[in-house]
Amino acid sequence: MRQKLPLILLLLLTAAIYWQGLSGPFLFDDGWNFTALFAWAKGKATWQEVVLGNGSLLLARPVAMASFLLTTWLGGVDPFSFKLGNLAVHLACGVLVWAVARRALTEDPRLAMHANALAIVAAAFWLLHPLQVSTVLYAVQRAAQLSTLFVLAAVWTYLIARRQLAQGATRRTAMLLFLLFPLIVVAGLLSKQNAAIAPLLCLVLELAYFRGQSASRAVLWPFFGLSLGLPAVLAAGLLAFAPDKLLGGYAEWGFTLGERLLTQPRALCDYLAMLLIPRSPAMGLYTDDFAVSTGLMAPPSTLAAILALLAISAAAIAVRKRAPTVFAGWFLFLAGHAVESGFLPLEMYYEHRNYLPSAGVMLALVALFAQVGARLRTNVLSTRQLGLLAAGTFGLVLAFATFGRVMVWQKIETVVAQGLRFHPQSLRANFDRAVLALQAQDYATHQLIMQHLLRSPDPRNRLLAQINLITGSCLKNSDADPADLDRLVPALQPQITIFEMSSLQFLADTTQSRGCGRISNSRLAANLLQLTDATPNQADSAMPKWRTRYMAADLYAMDRDFAKSEALAASLWEPSGHDIQVGLLLAWSQAKQGKREQAQRMIETLDATIKPYDSKQRRELAMVRSAL
Repeated sequence: MRQKLPLILLLLLTAAIYWQGLSGPFLFDDGWNFTALFAWAKGKATWQEVVLGNGSLLLARPVAMASFLLTTWLGGVDPFSFKLGNLAVHLACGVLVWAVARRALTEDPRLAMHANALAIVAAAFWLLHPLQVSTVLYAVQRAAQLSTLFVLAAVWTYLIARRQLAQGATRRTAMLLFLLFPLIVVAGLLSKQNAAIAPLLCLVLELAYFRGQSASRAVLWPFFGLSLGLPAVLAAGLLAFAPDKLLGGYAEWGFTLGERLLTQPRALCDYLAMLLIPRSPAMGLYTDDFAVSTGLMAPPSTLAAILALLAISAAAIAVRKRAPTVFAGWFLFLAGHAVESGFLPLEMYYEHRNYLPSAGVMLALVALFAQVGARLRTNVLSTRQLGLLAAGTFGLVLAFATFGRVMVWQKIETVVAQGLRFHPQSLRANFDRAVLALQAQDYATHQLIMQHLLRSPDPRNRLLAQINLITGSCLKNSDADPADLDRLVPALQPQITIFEMSSLQFLADTTQSRGCGRISNSRLAANLLQLTDATPNQADSAMPKWRTRYMAADLYAMDRDFAKSEALAASLWEPSGHDIQVGLLLAWSQAKQGKREQAQRMIETLDATIKPYDSKQRRELAMVRSAL
């Protein structure tokens, strides 16, 4: 109990620091992700809709959504209950960081004597780091937290199994590695798919602490072959024979695969700098202004970042035998980013991607200072006192920085204000401030923000500002100049991205719900089609493109021009991958024109596709049936 008392006090301190932020609002895409959950709370959705969703099981996160369902059942839909749940998971992850660090340090001959104390310091740095605020107080990121929880549990299981294997307990080891470990990883994958990195983290620890123990190969080769080799072969097969399955999402972004691979080393170096020298005011959600690398020297920091990562990796390899924990911590950081900082078409930069990898940095940092500090001699302080002073100072810096961020996260207004101060070119920060202005009917501020974006050097920012100025005019005056719509086409970039799609959706929703004078639904629909026709090199199956065309079809249906809405919806059925909403609109348009046989065939197709528990889409299908 005496050994664990510092850990208990650390958990209480962490909870106290975060407590003030639990009353903060839902943020960013929380509302969109919790749509089904909020409907369930009102009795308008089934629990299956919440937990399983209506998409592919491969992309679902049922464990995370089940935890949100439990949160709602216990505490309602108030943000406090969601963030309290996140804090509880954060503390549980902190305990596992300590457990994994202690196990790992026990395998380090030079640090084993102080394994528990060093593990507590590593856990303290991890729990109290201000970079974690944007995970803990961002409700939907519980998915990332639960994934981390299960990955840490899997790694801890591996370390236990590895020690037992070294002691000759082969049968018990096999049970842990081939039964318990896969179950834990599956739970992680059903929380968030980046839990797939768990076997890679185990390989890092194997190379750090157990390399050269040939007697263990009979168990370890099948383990790593099944858990790491087989998925790697499957991924390579997809890249070779069906690359769109993994890379098709690049059609949604304004950057290429090559640009992403060039940019990520800079992102990793920036993450590392934030972890070692926390600049809490510059942290936050609004990092979409992170510059894209278009070449090794564009910007020059691209090449510098690649060389820095290679140099640190080479140094870690060079000291592996003398400092295995430094090696382990560094490569745990890199391996922890293997999914979200690799080749997949994801946004360039997010703080919460460091939630798990940061544990590796803290472990390496503690081990490095412990080994360097052991060689330092002073006439004033003993080695132990020097270590306590250094750890205590850094821990206090982290705690105060985290408390400062927590206070900012109490209100959406302060989150946005700080984001704009340190990321003035962030589209999300500007748009969130603009939305706050619209909610307050402060149209002058909304216009100022959009005028600011019109002066941006980025042509995409200027286009988005044009779209949102039209929306602002619709909301303020219930009217807008149709000529402003015509000016969008010349400003369009080579492809429509999710940013244009979102702004156009806001405009379409506004004209449908409130009207916009001279800009009728049909007029807007025609302009949307002009925009999609102006991107001939973008695949019709690109989600932002077909979704924009779907908006046009829906607008035509709102104006009862069912012939045009049918023709558009029919043309989208294949490119959208047989999207349910497209099918419903197609059947509705056919029914409204009296095309009973065609509508009935589509209804039967949808009836066989829509999941039995999806009450929302079942209600929409029933409405289409009633139109017959």
